[in-house]
Amino acid sequence: MSDTTPGGMHCGDTPLLQTLRLTKRYGTFLANDNIDIDIWPNQIHALLGENGAGKSTLVKTIYGLIQPSEGEMRWQGKTMVLPGPSDARARGIGMVFQHFSLFENLTVAENIALGLDGREPFKHMSARLEQLSRAYGLPLDPRRDVWRLSVGER
Repeated sequence: MSDTTPGGMHCGDTPLLQTLRLTKRYGTFLANDNIDIDIWPNQIHALLGENGAGKSTLVKTIYGLIQPSEGEMRWQGKTMVLPGPSDARARGIGMVFQHFSLFENLTVAENIALGLDGREPFKHMSARLEQLSRAYGLPLDPRRDVWRLSVGER
């Protein structure tokens, strides 16, 4: 799998994120095989492929949820090892999961707090969440229980 970004369509000399020969094996099963990708800033990228093609494995590796078996990742030209998702988030790498990963008996704000590093007081995080929700036109009350949300709100 290769990134085929047309030459001259990127910003700067170094990609924001690169994977070089990224490979992931689960025993004898080869999930990702020598993947080279250049991701440049200010561009939108799509990752397409059939079920079982290794898309989820690749993005979980880039997010730090799983470790590659071989190859390397670079962030702004420097080798990057991600022991976990918090290290990815510190670089601005986020992930929206394909399947819900919510605790239904908790509130919206409590669920979000579980994915953060805990540096911001819960009260401030909840207020910021409410403000962001309004700013993006997503009227979601952070105090609302997740089990009461529609599928679209979740």
